[in-house]
Amino acid sequence: MVFGMVFGLPSLRIRGLYLAVATLAAQFFMDWLTSRAAWVTNHSSSGSVSAGQLSIAGWQIDTPMEKYLLCLAILCLIALAAKNLVRSAIGREWMAIRDMDVAAAVIGIRPMYAKLSAFGVSSFIVGVAGALWAFVHLGAWEPAAFSIDRSFQLLFMIIIGGLGSIVGSLFGAAFFVLLPLFLNYVPHWLGLPLSTATATYLEHMIFGALIVFFLIVEPHGLARLWSTARQKLRVWPFPH
Repeated sequence: MVFGMVFGLPSLRIRGLYLAVATLAAQFFMDWLTSRAAWVTNHSSSGSVSAGQLSIAGWQIDTPMEKYLLCLAILCLIALAAKNLVRSAIGREWMAIRDMDVAAAVIGIRPMYAKLSAFGVSSFIVGVAGALWAFVHLGAWEPAAFSIDRSFQLLFMIIIGGLGSIVGSLFGAAFFVLLPLFLNYVPHWLGLPLSTATATYLEHMIFGALIVFFLIVEPHGLARLWSTARQKLRVWPFPH
């Protein structure tokens, strides 16, 4: 949380995608820190930290299903907390700053407090996600496991899922996971042979096209499309 707030200081001057790119400097700093400071990896000669046996209140977590349920439970708790936090006073300050920071400052909202608190809360959530990904999914932690490509994937998840939306982040993550599976398995089920290289190329092309599409046509991403479809289905077949 503290680390995110420090690198959130540029948000007082820049915004939008420029801010997202500027905060990527935090990753390069962490790569430098982990390669120079041995205490980060507990003085490990390999530069990585292995995860021990996972257990909670005597419950040994060692099977893939148990690990999945653990991550799912933490996801549900954080999503519920984030949803209620957005409805609170600080959440309304975040939305006011997001919509128009000048007008928000005029009505008495402190931009520095609102922006840095948003960075702090989001960095805390991302830290929990990173810990689960490293110590539950991978079973070890090292700087090379989290490359710049992974950072861009997270950014693209948010763009495709929907900026400023909790459900949009879930849609974006699900899309990034399900699309490669769709390209790998569905053509074979239909009797259309598709090589792994071709599937990878199609995956990159589809991701790039969708990012351009959502940035130009629908900045709110899949979350807005889902909301629109749900509203239409609610009054179907009599829209009037």
